Amino acid sequence: MQDQLDHELERIDKLPKLGLLWVEHSAYALGVNIAPRKRSSKYCRLTRILVLIVNLSIIYSLVAFIMENYMISFETYVEAVLLTFQLSVGVVKMFHFQNKVESCSQLVFSTETGEVLKSLGLFQLDLPRKKELLSSVSLILLNNWMIIDRQVMFFFKIVCMPVLYYCVRPYFQYIFDCYIKDKDTCEMTLTYPAIVPYLQLGNYEFPSYVIRFFLLQSGPLWCFFAVFGFNSLFVVLTRYESGLIKVLRFLVQNSTSDILVPKDQRVKYLQCCVRLFARISSHHNQIENLFKYIILVQCSVSSILICMLLYKISTVLEVGWVWMGMIMVYFVTIALEITLYNVSAQKVESQSELLFHDWYNCSWYNESREFKFMIKMMLLFSRRTFVLSVGGFTSLSHKFLVQVFRLSANFFLLLRNMNNK
Repeated sequence: MQDQLDHELERIDKLPKLGLLWVEHSAYALGVNIAPRKRSSKYCRLTRILVLIVNLSIIYSLVAFIMENYMISFETYVEAVLLTFQLSVGVVKMFHFQNKVESCSQLVFSTETGEVLKSLGLFQLDLPRKKELLSSVSLILLNNWMIIDRQVMFFFKIVCMPVLYYCVRPYFQYIFDCYIKDKDTCEMTLTYPAIVPYLQLGNYEFPSYVIRFFLLQSGPLWCFFAVFGFNSLFVVLTRYESGLIKVLRFLVQNSTSDILVPKDQRVKYLQCCVRLFARISSHHNQIENLFKYIILVQCSVSSILICMLLYKISTVLEVGWVWMGMIMVYFVTIALEITLYNVSAQKVESQSELLFHDWYNCSWYNESREFKFMIKMMLLFSRRTFVLSVGGFTSLSHKFLVQVFRLSANFFLLLRNMNNK
């Protein structure tokens, strides 16, 4: 029957997972191959070099615009500051995940193939209703993958909104200037405020205006790959971990069931549950080590971006609803970005808290001494819930999410007061 469990995990592995597929392609577009069993890493180094050169060129252009308009007003260059932070974080994420690409690819492989659940020894026991147990475990995993796909694709649609805005804005602006306002002279404007350096050689410019235009046009795409790819990877890994804890909770809840587990098999059955708990704990530690410090960077930058977006919203209220709509979409994207981290981590923590109660609430008091001893040990180990830290300073949770928004609001009030003076 153990082969049937492996076969079921292989069947789930072969099922299409749209969310994870987009995550893998987004990371691959930045030169980070998190799924080496599916695609080659042959050109990843060249891709990373190209991405780094393009991103640094765009960042330099944005910084040049900021320095040029530094003495005018903060409203003039706030958009350039936002994009500079976003691109810089993308470059940091690219190097971080490439530095830990082996650990990252191992986690993705384990998540897709269900390595944590393989060779548990659970279905080698003499259980009367193995098929019912197997179908229940499979149903939990399938429902969990459906939730993962829905969340990741929802985030995909949200992140696409500001990217599409920046990509199509210069074309609509050109049409409006040339055909609606009926200007005598009209030209294609750049995607966003930036000063791209170039050489003037007689009547020629190097690089040409077209090259500079499309260089800036690629900026939102690199932001998309970094924001969607690596943030959604966190969602996939943590949501899958919460699904594993759900499986363990189901097994623990039925550890004293007369229908599923005979009296003489319960000690061995519980040993399998303990083994699964140890594997989930190891899996959790790998996720913690992978995201521990990059989450700190992300939360810090997100606080600054939310603060600036609040300030931008306060300045465009009198400009028009078009600008207001764009800024609100950008604000929702950044807010959702930091929310996904905290909500996903909170889900893992909540499931681990419920697991502690499941260990205690099974009818262990009517079982053997060995069974009781294992329950006591698991109560000790489960008392410490699975939390994901922010650089070792605090942990991701709903409470921390509220603190981030509160900090951003305080910075916004400070920035507004300073600008008014």
